[in-house]
Amino acid sequence: MTNRRILVIDDNRAIHADFRKILCPPATTGDDLLADEEILFGTSASKSTMFCEIDVASQGEEGLAMVQQSLAEGRPYAMAFMDMRMPPGWDGIETTRQIWAVCPDMQIVICTAYSDYSWDQMQEQITPRDRLLILKKPFDTVEVLQMANMLTEKWRLLQESRWQMHDLEERVQMRTQELESSRLAAMNMMEEAVRNRESERQACEILRHEMVERGKLEERFREQAALLDKTRDAIVVRDLGHRITYWNKGAELIYGWTAGEVIGRRITELLYREAAPFERACATVVRNGEWNGELHEVNKAGAPLLVEGRCTLLRDSYGQPHGILAINTDITEKKKLEQQFLRAQRMDSIGTLAGGIAHDLNNALTPILMSIELLKLQEKDAGRASVLSTIESSAKRGAGMVRQLLSFASGVEGRQLVVQVGHLLKEIEKFANETFLKTIEVRSEIPADLWTVQGDPTQLHQVLLNLCVNARDAMPNGGMLKLSACNLMIDENYVGLNGEGNPGPHIMIQVEDTGTGMPPEVIERIFEPFFTTKELGKGTGLGLSTTLGIIKNHGGFMRVHSEVGKGAQFRVHLPSQEVPEAGTVSPLPMELPRGHGELVLVVDDESEVRQITRQTLEAFGYQVLLAADGAEATALYASRQHDIAAVLTDMMMPTMDGPATIQVLIRINPEVRIIAASGVNANGMEAKAVNAGVKHFIPKPYTAETLLKTLCCTLGA
Repeated sequence: MTNRRILVIDDNRAIHADFRKILCPPATTGDDLLADEEILFGTSASKSTMFCEIDVASQGEEGLAMVQQSLAEGRPYAMAFMDMRMPPGWDGIETTRQIWAVCPDMQIVICTAYSDYSWDQMQEQITPRDRLLILKKPFDTVEVLQMANMLTEKWRLLQESRWQMHDLEERVQMRTQELESSRLAAMNMMEEAVRNRESERQACEILRHEMVERGKLEERFREQAALLDKTRDAIVVRDLGHRITYWNKGAELIYGWTAGEVIGRRITELLYREAAPFERACATVVRNGEWNGELHEVNKAGAPLLVEGRCTLLRDSYGQPHGILAINTDITEKKKLEQQFLRAQRMDSIGTLAGGIAHDLNNALTPILMSIELLKLQEKDAGRASVLSTIESSAKRGAGMVRQLLSFASGVEGRQLVVQVGHLLKEIEKFANETFLKTIEVRSEIPADLWTVQGDPTQLHQVLLNLCVNARDAMPNGGMLKLSACNLMIDENYVGLNGEGNPGPHIMIQVEDTGTGMPPEVIERIFEPFFTTKELGKGTGLGLSTTLGIIKNHGGFMRVHSEVGKGAQFRVHLPSQEVPEAGTVSPLPMELPRGHGELVLVVDDESEVRQITRQTLEAFGYQVLLAADGAEATALYASRQHDIAAVLTDMMMPTMDGPATIQVLIRINPEVRIIAASGVNANGMEAKAVNAGVKHFIPKPYTAETLLKTLCCTLGA
């Protein structure tokens, strides 16, 4: 393809060398070049851009002369990178005016580390203002390459569009000549028809026949239009800019908008709260010619709709795409009925299964329990008596689980008793040690002062047993199963970050294994009824869905952390019935460290997390700046680094994630104080934070106590 020329105007020759290094790197192998371009641009479309010609000038007047010479030679520059200050000659603004006076198409980027003008002043100085682009010094290689790629491509497209317009004008002129020739030919035919009356009569007959056929065709069109208006499906035609050109009566019924209200308007403004799925569907239509699927839309009143869409690409007589025909069927109520029907079917199946097996299981357990009682009366050996007690306890537990299955299927609530969670964990630990493979090591950490919960002990036992059995199945070659619990006081900050639960005392139970782990797509579905990753006959898919239902019935919630090859952690949070005695613990605000007006930059893509973190920090004497992603955060920090005392950043963010943000912040200020936070795969994210140079890490969701103490430690470091 044609090389694109770039002009660098700067009074600093070192800047000239920097741009040459960035835009004209040394030659590399094809594979290396491909890999570098993929890293820099991220898409295959960018791989075609190569910057081969870079010219430099030291003053604005010299740059203008080079631009004029390039125009005279027929090899104009595509763009220029221009310094703001170039004493003693023109500055960047005056040079821009002079260049645009002779070459309006040239793309210009003003490069400056500071300026005599504010952004608004620069916009007032340069016309047109919407073409003003600014590049801050020192340069970022990726930013320079992206700007160069974008602006030279814009220049190329502008040149191509002008050539195409010229070509179109020539084609129109040729077509006009052809039409004129056709008109002259038609006149000759008319003269010939006058001279030949028989031919005239034949022509009239043909014309009458065509008029009859045209009338029939118009009648058929009217009938088809009436049929389109009678259908209950929404039939919508839009151009490639998504502006509506046709809207039938079915669309009016489904969406509530009349044709007069929507014709000419963009469909994305009317029907979509989130346009990304719609844009992907349109891209598929343009690429493949058609698309079928489901879309979430809204009607005129803002009510959500689920439609089944069938889209077809429309082409003109030249075969060029000019619009999209969509036929949408409202399946909102149908989906709701299907979900209700499937849910009822599942519950009926569970109830039928439970009722069918309960009688036989109880019949099998009854003689076991009775026989154990007889054996215990006759057994004198303490060891064998202990074994009999274990068997009896397991049999009773089995009977209780049968009752629990029946209660779950029929919707009966369990017993509400004061439960010692520590005792349940000890029973589960004993059961695991006696029945699991010896290659699985079972450990427990159960504090003596663990609080109690109000609930059904059989149901809670079933929860812990399900989690331990799943952990066992995830370690076919052995490993370690760790059971632990602790008292946890949940505050408003924790609830706001977590999205579940209520403030107050809780018990947190953790079941952790070193097994195979789970990928993200499996974690998203593990609580769905009947979903299982186990082989046929080794799992029903009801274990975790039942477990989650029991936990929610007890007012609790559960969190899962897992990574393929690194095991899994299941954390169960249950409201506790015990709190520290009055007077033994000081009120929370009195215990926690307070700030003294320090400015903290909070970086998180979740608006709720940003707001509640700001409220917490401001309540304890800090000032807060907010940023929604890494790019915004680095810009804020660059402008106010001397005021910002610490940065709290999330690790998982779009556009620019936590590790990348941390690297840029450290590059700006190696002494910056950073706290990293993450709620996804906390252990892995902590390692990434450490590798990036961060000393302080807190897992999400975090309490106000954790946040304030970590911040105090960071500022004191």
